[in-house]
Amino acid sequence: MPAEKSKVVLVRSARSVTKNGEIDAKATSALLAAGLCLLAGQKDAAVSLAGYVQPRQKVGIKVNCLARRVVVTQPALTEALVKLLQEARVKGEDIVIWERTTDELKQAGYEPNMFKSGPRCLGTDARGVGYSSRLYPIGSIGSLISNILVEEVEVNINLPVLKDHNLAGLAGGMKNFYGAIHNPNKYHDNHCNPYVAEVNALPLIRKKNRLTIIDCLKVQYHGGPAYNPGFVERYGGLILGADPVATDVVALSVLEKIRNAHGRPPLKREGRHPEWLMTAGSEKYKLGNASWDKIELIEKTV
Repeated sequence: MPAEKSKVVLVRSARSVTKNGEIDAKATSALLAAGLCLLAGQKDAAVSLAGYVQPRQKVGIKVNCLARRVVVTQPALTEALVKLLQEARVKGEDIVIWERTTDELKQAGYEPNMFKSGPRCLGTDARGVGYSSRLYPIGSIGSLISNILVEEVEVNINLPVLKDHNLAGLAGGMKNFYGAIHNPNKYHDNHCNPYVAEVNALPLIRKKNRLTIIDCLKVQYHGGPAYNPGFVERYGGLILGADPVATDVVALSVLEKIRNAHGRPPLKREGRHPEWLMTAGSEKYKLGNASWDKIELIEKTV
């Protein structure tokens, strides 16, 4: 657990999502660049990435496509990140955009690519990929882990989408790694506590994941995690942080504010406050800072 404060950045742009709900790629790219610069204290976004990934490293980008095309990690955001990685001298063929299944990627607007030059884009279910032969212990259960994370990449950037979750309360950064294991259904009891913490405490995830960028361009503020059209907010934001716990703490505050603005009660009143966040930040797991007095939040509208 970091002794010092964890820096988290929240950037927003009214131009990133149009009135028709379309994603403006240019505005989204500028939003990402601004957030990275604020997080790293640099003037150049590609230089900012150098603190998290190195040239010639094999870099994974874990997206979230469960809700298909609308409330997903937007392809325009992923494309902007890939471009910056390449500007930071990460080779295109060393970048892997990944998710649980190839079909989920397709439904969300991604074009799967296993063999072409440039960045690859594939699901764990793709031919020749699959899950590890080794069972990794997670608490009292245990899971197989995507071979993309085990074998294909050296470091990972977590690129989830902010959503309400009917059991976990919050689906943000840490919950996104349920998409890296073969049996996520086994980890939803007790509102996912302590299971989200246990999954993220796996050495492979803890060591390889360097940065979390939460897509808040469109937020499923109620009725998630699947797409529910009656409860989607065009928020036009991104949350960035190297501390996965602190980043999710900020994500929770954004989700609660949106819910409140739409007359929805706090998650605690609905009996699904994400207690696993405090568990993740506890002395037992030490995955990051869960207390606001240990978080330095930087907010900016661009």
